[in-house]
Amino acid sequence: MRNPSVRNISFYLAAALIFSMMVYNVFYHLGTFPISSWDEARHGVNAYEMLRHGNLIVNTYLGHPDYWNLKPPVSYWAIMIGYKLVGMNALGLRLMSGICAILTAVAITLFVKKRFGSMAAIVSLLALSTSTQYLLNHCARTGDADSLFVFFFTLSILSLLAARRQTRWLYAAGLACSLAFLTKSWHAGNILLIMVLYFLITRQWESGRWRAWWRAALTFVVPVLAWAFARYHYDGFRFFKQMIGYDLLLRSTRPIEGHIGDETYYGIILVHFFFWWLALLVGIMVISYMQGVRLLAFEGTDHRLKEDVIGILLWICVPLLMFTIAKTKIRWYILPVYPPLCMLIGICASQLWRKGTWGARGLLLAGLLFVASFYETNIQHYIHHPKPNFELALLQQTAQMPVHGYELFMYHPLHEKGRWPQNAVLTAELANDLKPRHGGLKTFLHTSRSLLLVKKAWFSKQLEHQYHLSVLASNRWGYILEKHA
Repeated sequence: MRNPSVRNISFYLAAALIFSMMVYNVFYHLGTFPISSWDEARHGVNAYEMLRHGNLIVNTYLGHPDYWNLKPPVSYWAIMIGYKLVGMNALGLRLMSGICAILTAVAITLFVKKRFGSMAAIVSLLALSTSTQYLLNHCARTGDADSLFVFFFTLSILSLLAARRQTRWLYAAGLACSLAFLTKSWHAGNILLIMVLYFLITRQWESGRWRAWWRAALTFVVPVLAWAFARYHYDGFRFFKQMIGYDLLLRSTRPIEGHIGDETYYGIILVHFFFWWLALLVGIMVISYMQGVRLLAFEGTDHRLKEDVIGILLWICVPLLMFTIAKTKIRWYILPVYPPLCMLIGICASQLWRKGTWGARGLLLAGLLFVASFYETNIQHYIHHPKPNFELALLQQTAQMPVHGYELFMYHPLHEKGRWPQNAVLTAELANDLKPRHGGLKTFLHTSRSLLLVKKAWFSKQLEHQYHLSVLASNRWGYILEKHA
């Protein structure tokens, strides 16, 4: 048997290697990928305008209160911090998402190591650091609210499990749940449901810690009420009515904005993004059954480990069930299940490694190397090949030009509707505080300090000469025109 100090050194070396890989996966070319319209750009615009207006409570879009993005402000604050730290750019937009993804990995690694051992922690970390949906799709590498939400979700549940040993962790669980609500609104209801089910299944009422649970409830309620009072001061109940009526009730009872799907939707999403890790988990279960290894059984050890497993299983099942019941289906809703899924894979792999034969260990090691290599190859291909967006690149050309704060109009033929893509709005604002406006050519001609964005297919020399315009910037997508002095 190896010396404990040698095992610790091996763990820290392996963890450092995998963390280095994850940091690279998250931050390489993070600021060079074009901004996405859904929902990254919307959050970015909200944060940018809140920062410009000096308002930390009311999120706006194109200068008006935003009653479409009906989320409390914590995710906007995170983006604002990124803007302050590294500048008004795509890296600033995404910085805190990347940091929260890394912190989530740190949290589950430390928790699993303390509870289930080094092997379980390393496999959990390896699985999360190569989870393609978690890293690449609407989470760690984007400016969406999801990475921050998953971080608070993770802290809340891990604190709940830790509270079985030290009661004060209940207060951290309540506070983290509150921050999760203030990040992504009603999605935090999953955390509360997990807490209730965990309380009932593990018979928490027998511990006599009712006072601690009430205090934990206060750590959740007080921050939410503080925000609610601050928001009410600005527009009364209007935001809350939309938040409840549209973001909760309508999304739950009918598919909106084309987001449809049946009961298999989220299973298909997991298979698409996480198939080989799930296949490895099934393989571990099959081999363990064949060799008489009882997974998730902890005879003769701390019975609270079983309660930890119950919490992890609830963490996986509750969001999957609740979002399957909801009528609006969106693939990134289930992002919070990736940390517990990775933890479950790590725990099961560790038990097979300790209790299985040498042949089983060899198969397990080969499976881990294959799955991690497969997904890491996909991740590397993605982060090294950003797809260009030439419309956004054209807007970015104005960054060094003397047009700061100009109004920006979009040219379109009479039979076309001119609508600003959300990513174009944010790119224009970040590039030079340009202000996208509606109104087209006619309004542009009557507005001082203004520019006109024209798609290449709609540009002509006649347009340029007839209205005495000149080309300020151009590329393969189109032109930015200004009026002659």
